[in-house]
Amino acid sequence: MGRIPAPRPVTRSVYYFLIVGVVLLSIVVYLTLFVFIYSDAEGNSSFSFGSPLSFCSSNDQHAADLSPITTTTTIIARPTHSATSAVTSTPVEASENLEPAYCNYCTSTDEVCKRYGSFNLARSRAYEGPNARLKRVLRKVRSGQKIKIGIIGGSVSKGHGLRDHRHNWSHIYAEYIRETFAKSTSSDPANVEVELINGSVGATVSQYMETCFREHIPEDVDLVIIELAINDQRLDFLAKGYENLIRAIFALPQQPAIINIQVMALMFPTITMGGDLHTAVAQYYDTPILSLRNVLLPHILRSTQLNSSDNSLENYWFHNDANGVDLRHISQNGHRMLADLLKSFTSRVACEGWREEQSQHASLSGKDSDVVGGWDWVPYDSDRYEGLTLSLPNPNEGEQVSEYVPRLSLFQKFDHTTVLRPAIPFCRTTTTLSGNGNGLSSPYAHLLEALPAPLSTEGPDAFAMWSHPQNPGKVWLTGRKPGVKAAFKVQTSALGRVRVTYLRSGSYGLGSAWCWVDDNRNAGKRLDGHWQYKDIHVANSEVITENATPGEHILNCEIMKETRDPAGGTEFRIVAVDGL
Repeated sequence: MGRIPAPRPVTRSVYYFLIVGVVLLSIVVYLTLFVFIYSDAEGNSSFSFGSPLSFCSSNDQHAADLSPITTTTTIIARPTHSATSAVTSTPVEASENLEPAYCNYCTSTDEVCKRYGSFNLARSRAYEGPNARLKRVLRKVRSGQKIKIGIIGGSVSKGHGLRDHRHNWSHIYAEYIRETFAKSTSSDPANVEVELINGSVGATVSQYMETCFREHIPEDVDLVIIELAINDQRLDFLAKGYENLIRAIFALPQQPAIINIQVMALMFPTITMGGDLHTAVAQYYDTPILSLRNVLLPHILRSTQLNSSDNSLENYWFHNDANGVDLRHISQNGHRMLADLLKSFTSRVACEGWREEQSQHASLSGKDSDVVGGWDWVPYDSDRYEGLTLSLPNPNEGEQVSEYVPRLSLFQKFDHTTVLRPAIPFCRTTTTLSGNGNGLSSPYAHLLEALPAPLSTEGPDAFAMWSHPQNPGKVWLTGRKPGVKAAFKVQTSALGRVRVTYLRSGSYGLGSAWCWVDDNRNAGKRLDGHWQYKDIHVANSEVITENATPGEHILNCEIMKETRDPAGGTEFRIVAVDGL
């Protein structure tokens, strides 16, 4: 019989292989027991050790607020099963905290971020703030209640150059609110009503809107979006008008939220416009700002630096008409981008509000929460040790100041005692008239009417409503001959201020008028319709008095023989009269 060969001694390399095998087996077992495998509603899978984290959102909680929980498929690895056997269509314990779909900022399902990139979206948010008011409005619409969105803007927001109002940024945004948040309480977006009231007026500045905005939007609005950045010039008195507008909006019954949006115009003497002064005012009142210029202008400047004859970006983002590129009004593409920036910002705010709500619910139930922050702060230990905590703001008053309206104007000197009283705006305007001047186009408006003779001139030469045949959308109370008068009733309140808003132009042949309050003609003001800016035709507001007692007064205006128009024009166009 042959001998069975003796086994060879185990070499050191075999031991190495055994050790490596044990290590690999341990890793496999570890992954089987502890690695969570996720699949979102669109079938995108990801894995992570422990709770998966994202740069932009917490993806360990999926969209349930906007869709039925039972439609979410979750794949979880459990200690006694393989990962592939744990597929289930029933929610897991944590499903009640799943994040809504609008918490997807710059994740794989964020189409807006895919289109513009997080870099450009970040640039668009000129000022964010905590957005306590906007979160309150979004909670309201999420609960299934109706909300009203009012737009206060110029010709851009009115839709200049658009063939279909559905391409207006405001219409697109309102549809987004309706479709995104309606699903929170219903599978039918139509069940949550979002009413859009576009009160925009072309060739209008903040000075007009500060007292006349209620002629264009209802008093019970929930959200007001202001777009006046390129209508206002970079002047302090216009920034003060912008501040008065914000304060007046905050005093409305619903205490509405405000979003400021800033578009871009490149046809004026400077790139900087009134919106750059608006920024400081908006920050003072903690109202967010979204800037189209912040996103587009760097790309336009760089493209023209590389090739000075390149106007492709202007052609794309600005309106084109028979005269070429209109660098004052954005195109349909610009409207779409503005709506997208608003949608992205609003989703971020809604998500932040939702997470704060979850943190509050967890705190009330004694549970831990991954969300930190909120209204209040905690003093440094050194402040406690040194007895300085009484010198700090009350740590529990954060919620009380979250929607606080400053008692002082930004343009006042600081003191400890002044508290501005809310003023009740009074306005009568022609901008709410239909093209023929015979009917109101706004249900919130009051007709501007001159008082009868002898206070006002009557007959064929009298002031009368008039609009240019080629532009019937703009109506003015117009007089043409020197000596023609018009008088109006006005009501003043806290400020005792009376103003006239009139058209100014460098090419319309406009003259001048003398205006005064009650019988005090000598204390009146001269208003010149002609100015040096050939291509700018805007409504300008002039203060006639700031010393009127609260109550009713008579405002008088008379066309003068003297005129600043080089051609001798004396026509004068009144847009509105107001009191505050």
